[in-house]
Amino acid sequence: MKFYFSFLLLLLTSVSLFSQSVNVTGNIVDGSGSEIPFASVVFTTNKDSINSSGTLANENGIFSLTLKKDDYVAVISVAGLVSKKFRFNFLNSEDSIELGELIIEAETQLEEVVVRNTTSATKLDIDKKVYDVSKDLISKGGTLLDVMQNVPSVQVDADGSLSLRGNANVLILLDGKPSGFTSGAEFLRSIPSSSIAKVEVITNPSAKFTAEGDAGIINVILKKGSVKKLNGSAELFTGYRLNIGTNVNLNGATKNGSWYTNTGIGYSEPLGKSRISLDNFQTTPDSTEQISDRLRKQVYALLNVGGSRNLNEKQTLSGSITYRKVKADNENFTNYEDFKDRELTSIINRSEEEEQKGNFVQGRTDYSILLDTLGHKLELGISGEFANDFDNARILESTLFPNPNDDGIDLTSNQENRRQFLLSADYILPLLRNAKFEIGYLATLSSTENDFGVSTASETGFVNIPEFTNETEYRENVHAFYTQYGKSWETFSYKVGLRSETTSILIEANASNFEQRKNYTDLFPSLFFNFTPRETGSYGLSFSRRIGRPYYKLVVPFSSYTDNRNIFVGNPDINPRYISSAELSYSGNVFEKFQINPTLYLRDTKNESEFFVEKSVITVGSETREVFASTIANIGNYTAYGLELGISYEPTNWWNIYLETTFNGFKQVGSFRGASFDGEGLLFYGRFNQTISLLKSMKFQWQNNYRGPIETGQYRRKGIYYMNFGLSNNIFNDKYTLTVNYSDVLNSNKRVVTSYGSDFIRELELQNRVPQINISLSYRFDSKSRVKEGLQYDDIKIIN
Repeated sequence: MKFYFSFLLLLLTSVSLFSQSVNVTGNIVDGSGSEIPFASVVFTTNKDSINSSGTLANENGIFSLTLKKDDYVAVISVAGLVSKKFRFNFLNSEDSIELGELIIEAETQLEEVVVRNTTSATKLDIDKKVYDVSKDLISKGGTLLDVMQNVPSVQVDADGSLSLRGNANVLILLDGKPSGFTSGAEFLRSIPSSSIAKVEVITNPSAKFTAEGDAGIINVILKKGSVKKLNGSAELFTGYRLNIGTNVNLNGATKNGSWYTNTGIGYSEPLGKSRISLDNFQTTPDSTEQISDRLRKQVYALLNVGGSRNLNEKQTLSGSITYRKVKADNENFTNYEDFKDRELTSIINRSEEEEQKGNFVQGRTDYSILLDTLGHKLELGISGEFANDFDNARILESTLFPNPNDDGIDLTSNQENRRQFLLSADYILPLLRNAKFEIGYLATLSSTENDFGVSTASETGFVNIPEFTNETEYRENVHAFYTQYGKSWETFSYKVGLRSETTSILIEANASNFEQRKNYTDLFPSLFFNFTPRETGSYGLSFSRRIGRPYYKLVVPFSSYTDNRNIFVGNPDINPRYISSAELSYSGNVFEKFQINPTLYLRDTKNESEFFVEKSVITVGSETREVFASTIANIGNYTAYGLELGISYEPTNWWNIYLETTFNGFKQVGSFRGASFDGEGLLFYGRFNQTISLLKSMKFQWQNNYRGPIETGQYRRKGIYYMNFGLSNNIFNDKYTLTVNYSDVLNSNKRVVTSYGSDFIRELELQNRVPQINISLSYRFDSKSRVKEGLQYDDIKIIN
């Protein structure tokens, strides 16, 4: 092994005396990281300004050309934007050089030049989809949860959970790094939409990414520093239902680095609704109607500060600190109406006043060392995350009919502490002839402690209910190693990788003296091919193996307690899912301003898990109760296959259309506790978005979303259709933007699921949030000097 690395390093430092040309590639972006399409790139030698070579970047801002090895000045220009110069020295470079991202300032050079940008918010790449949040009018004044409803390939369920192509087992990354606390609607509600730069959707990740998340990866990228001394924006928003707050984003650059800060504070009162209709075949009451309202009165705050500093020409140190705080006073109301032979027998009301407090702190430091040649580097990272949640509730149950009475008071308390530490190392070694070798390590060390207690009123005071009181701990450590090798030619490239993950899990429940340990090691290979026969399109073929580890709340053997007729019980015996997936995709232009991205995919899952509902009898103190208990279990195998088609079309310079359809066929074979989960069918998803420039600076967005019905195993879900509107207008010399949006215009974004048991039928209707109207006013500012005559310069030195 030592000889191998020594040999590679020796090759790396040897420059061919016979090579007279260099292939140069780069990616042109603006200060926010968004790609700038069709920019002009001209390279001129310093010693002879007459001799020059040039090209145009493609629709993704990527350019490539072959030059003689020399000392160059590159001029990058786009109509209406500030042109920029970069200096490069390729005299002693390798035969192929990747310049990475070249940033130009996206601001007008002359006041009389007006750039009307109606480019779609969605960019379709061969290996991912990128959603530019700055072009999303619907989520203004909202949160990350609102943004996710507009991201391609992503569906947001009525309970706030996310899914990709119908699969809810999604891994969410924050700035490309895994986090233990990015799951669930609570996290999605705590980040303002104005702090987000873009969202990337990767449905078939390579071995370099963590193998978790069998449906794929959603990477949320927060706003960072720019090339300006000072740049930023401020936003005020309000809405109905009540939603009010402000966000401020500042970023800038110094001679040796950049910095940024995102901060926001808000108050909102989202209202959620649910309904359960139950038919019992063997017990009394024989039917029940249950209606619930959940009102969240929440205050949230976010502070994200970070930056990077170039220690010298080869070393860069970057870091960030994120703090989130949430406080909510929730009011939950549930009304039960019981019937026998269609005659009303009782009305019971259950009201809950809940106080929630949550804090989250994350710190991360990254250290990058550029070694002997361009692209040869070592990256080290360390991060720590700490979170705690405190929930206290007072639950009052009263009988309204036939004999009005206060039945009792219950008190619940829940304290949860979570910690996670990440250690990472990545080594990237460019080889001769456009090849690259990578190797890396990631340690993810996490633990969750949960203390849950329930007490009920008695003649002597409040006494604990042992069946719902417990202290649990869940620890999960994952040690991962990966290696990856890739090589590219003019029109063809491939990448092969292998990842190993060793998982160690400990589950403890003190009240029941329960302890369980699990240890397993798995291999996850990946293989990617890319073929680009012409500049207007490329083909991709990929294979990968992934894992879906169950979320800790699904594993801990403990029952929830809010609705005493419907509870959830964790299953410590559930095992991970293993997924093998393949994709064949194309991304390109049929003709000018008409881009398509069809993808054929196949996903085979072993140890598939499903939720299971059954009637159960539990004992609370000396009282016997019949409840509907839900749990999760491995039921068998699941195969999904289908076609996903994304189309981006700009018929005119004032009208942009994005259409996305997914036809997802599936077959499931499995059973649990005598219940069959066999099923097969076709599931359809559709999204149709339009952005129209009505006037010089006014834009209108109309979004349509549809999820087809599905029937499998124990449940059947109805189809869902909903639409959103957004309208924005730049005012006061385009420094301010006024935006109005209306989410779920038809009040139709509701999940309706019917579950079937041997002795019951239960229909659940769930609405995470009723329709919402938001109004926001944003202000953009920067601190820049007058543009000098001529071109602006950046110096980039090529390390040989």
